[in-house]
Amino acid sequence: MRALLLLVASTAVAHAQAPGQVVASEPSTVMARRWAIDLSLGGQSLTAKHAGAEAVGFGGLELAARFRIRPTMEIALAFEGAGNQGISTAGFFAEFRYRFMAERPWTPFALAGLGVASAADKTGTDTEKKGRGALRIGGGIERRFGAWGIEATLRLVGIGENKAVMTVTTRGQELARYSASGAELVVGGTFYF
Repeated sequence: MRALLLLVASTAVAHAQAPGQVVASEPSTVMARRWAIDLSLGGQSLTAKHAGAEAVGFGGLELAARFRIRPTMEIALAFEGAGNQGISTAGFFAEFRYRFMAERPWTPFALAGLGVASAADKTGTDTEKKGRGALRIGGGIERRFGAWGIEATLRLVGIGENKAVMTVTTRGQELARYSASGAELVVGGTFYF
């Protein structure tokens, strides 16, 4: 019985912290802040899948909200809008990101997104501006600074066709009628919370 009491007493000994001693804290992890908001600026080029079609360049803005499921996996909802002289494009995407080296300050990633997008003359009809199925794939790199991050992303974009558009006389109507593909480069800032 005495041996049992000594065993219990020895395991219950309190440890006092010495004056000025700092208690070790848990290392910071990317899972501590799972939500993020992105604001990005960028350029996009789209070409209609039609003989003789020329590429149309756009400058635009994107806003996204992301949630980290695991250290390496994120899902996001993103809205983008862009335009140039008389032609505009807009899209809404659900996106999946896979982050390589997720715990490091420099983090490369790959992404794939499905959504709805449109490209048409700014003065086009509702039929011409109708959203169509869209896909975007790509990758990028992010540099994190605590709760903040800066990223650059390169994506390939594809937008489905809209057979309801009958008249094709402008480049905007060409993009509104036929499927289109292209690339976009965006640079932006991220806030994690």
